[in-house]
Amino acid sequence: MTAPRSDARESDAAGSAAFGAAVDVLLPVRDAAATLAEALESIRGQTLTDFRCLVLDDGSADGSLDLVRGLAAEDSRFVPVEGPARGLVATLNRGLDLATAPLVARIDGDDRMEPARLALQVETMRRHPETDVISSRVRFFGDRVSSNLRHYEGWLNATLTHEEIVRDLFIESPLPHPSVTIRTESIRGVGGYRDVEYPEDYDLWLRGWRAGWRFAKRAEVLTQIRDHAGRLTKTDPRYAGRAFLECKAEHLVAAYGLGGREVIVWGAGRDGKRAAKALRRRGARLRHLVDIAPTKVGRRMLGVEVLSPESLAEEPGCLVVAVVGIKGARAEIRAAMEEMGYREGEKFVCLG
Repeated sequence: MTAPRSDARESDAAGSAAFGAAVDVLLPVRDAAATLAEALESIRGQTLTDFRCLVLDDGSADGSLDLVRGLAAEDSRFVPVEGPARGLVATLNRGLDLATAPLVARIDGDDRMEPARLALQVETMRRHPETDVISSRVRFFGDRVSSNLRHYEGWLNATLTHEEIVRDLFIESPLPHPSVTIRTESIRGVGGYRDVEYPEDYDLWLRGWRAGWRFAKRAEVLTQIRDHAGRLTKTDPRYAGRAFLECKAEHLVAAYGLGGREVIVWGAGRDGKRAAKALRRRGARLRHLVDIAPTKVGRRMLGVEVLSPESLAEEPGCLVVAVVGIKGARAEIRAAMEEMGYREGEKFVCLG
């Protein structure tokens, strides 16, 4: 798929003064008074001064909005937007409605921007009008950052180019939401955020990919993301593993036209069977499972036969979805599939 292009992008990037600012920062807030001042100061300290920060209140009852009003009285670039508790998606879409700049940047009320973040991301978008979303490397911080989160951080920070991001798009979300800057016309072009039962940002990246978006990521660590027990990713069921899987299944079936068509799932373990069931729920037909374990090959699971990987040497004529969670197995599957002549993204996809 190719990214949509518009002649207006070059003029928007070069003439952002017509919009009032180079970038609008969307900062949704609900009861974030304990950390909000730190987040606001990190925005105020940006080396790029040509920004506007829309602080989008989502029914706070802890004085968060008073902090913003106080700052706005000193710095007109900060705009408090009062609102009832409607949820993150509705709050972000309200911010999109109010945005007038050619770019919108995201940050949350418990995170921090490095001083050069906006300058570097805006610079990249101006130099590369074909790019729809720019992220950066990130650093998680907090009292106790788990080893699993550090592992995820390492994976995020190793996935930099458009090709790497797209290759791994069905493994996990490769773009941390608080780290991105997006073309306003691009996000509006796919309808903004959807209020769905899974992560609104991951759903956005997948819809953008299907619309032909180009992704990029700066090699610098430009956003620090605070880890704490109250994060939505830990408390809201929309960010649970099952929700991510349903999001992947919806977009995989839609992108590859799998509704009513057969698919092969490589992985007859727990994760593979869960993925196969999710694909079935979205209308795909399961032809076979594939596994390397001799105890599984030849058996019937989920109503289909489990085959060995060698069976894939003869082109089956349908998409192969690799779903194996064992460390190092994904790289081995990729190598084996490529050796058999399968092109990733066309004949097979890795799903996390």
